[in-house]
Amino acid sequence: MSDSSLPRWPYPLLRLKPGKEAMLSRHHPWVFSGALAEAVPGPVVRLADASGNVLGVGTASAVNPLAARIFRFENEPLDAAWFRARFQSALSLRQELALDGPEAGCRWVFGEGDFLPGLVVDRYAQALVLQVGTAGLEALREIWWPVLLELAQAQGCTVFVERSQSGRKEEGLDPVNRLLKGSLGGPLTIQEGPARLSVDLLKGQKTGFFLDQREHRLTLGRVSKGQRVLNAFGYTGGFSIHAGLGGASDVATLDISGPALDHAERDWVANGLDPARHQRMQGDAFTLMRSLERGAWDRVIVDPPAFAKQRKDVDAAFKAYKDVFRLGALATAPGGMLGCFSCSQHLDRIRFQEAVWTALLEAQREAQVLAHLGQPADHPYALNHPEGFYLKGLWLRLI
Repeated sequence: MSDSSLPRWPYPLLRLKPGKEAMLSRHHPWVFSGALAEAVPGPVVRLADASGNVLGVGTASAVNPLAARIFRFENEPLDAAWFRARFQSALSLRQELALDGPEAGCRWVFGEGDFLPGLVVDRYAQALVLQVGTAGLEALREIWWPVLLELAQAQGCTVFVERSQSGRKEEGLDPVNRLLKGSLGGPLTIQEGPARLSVDLLKGQKTGFFLDQREHRLTLGRVSKGQRVLNAFGYTGGFSIHAGLGGASDVATLDISGPALDHAERDWVANGLDPARHQRMQGDAFTLMRSLERGAWDRVIVDPPAFAKQRKDVDAAFKAYKDVFRLGALATAPGGMLGCFSCSQHLDRIRFQEAVWTALLEAQREAQVLAHLGQPADHPYALNHPEGFYLKGLWLRLI
């Protein structure tokens, strides 16, 4: 993109219908197409009420029902100085929390949670992985990308990858999976507590790994000594490896993906763990979990994919979550612990807890709630954007 094609300040006005400014006045960053009084004039706009008073500045899409995302609730440009301040604020938080570092796996930028809607940035040791989800961010790329590149290189990052897939179809954009800068000879390794975990940045799920389960993997490791551990929907075995390093007597990783289980077995051995203590279970989780011996496992993790990717999917997702949590409860020994999770934003925490409760009733098991779980501090959500709270979990002791 040439300088002449970059959005110029002042950006065009995009007016709302009369009476549709209430959410913006509460600093909610989303505007849906039904609230607009006119067609979207471009990818970067100034949102205004029906009288033309500017309420905020952000990105816009003519094809996405989520038509605009507000970056600044003021009449000011999205320039390099503003992006630098936002990136530095985000990075400073992760450093204050002692989550960032040269061997870390850490989310640097979490979209609306860091007041940068549509942008995700994850660090894996010396690599940075981007997800760019909106046409507006694409239009502004030559403004924000050099700033991010400079800050990342100052922190020792030498490899830059883009995995821009999520949400791009709704914006009329093609998915992207590419190496932006530097070179990759294969998976990179991050240090997570006592575990060394390898991450395939170009083929792995999401940006390569599920960083949002870090604290829960560490928790499992602390309570696994001498225990039999089942990791359902185990992917590349992060929970399994922490359990093994925590002294689990037996660990099973269950997943439908053969390559993911191959990855898990390699990482198990790379962490100095005895292969005889690890069992590979490949196949559909619902099918395999029905065949498990009842009460055979002391620690069970059930961390399925997002069954509700849209609001219309919630009822079907509720049933799927309930069924798989029931199977997890049946596999858990009396006095054992069960971790149930949902990463579906559209299934709220009340409905999630109802799914777990119903599952336990159907399994005829009583349970004590040890903890309500959620996403970690490098995945913050803005108080004025509750939709950013997506990861729900319950840590239970079964009777």
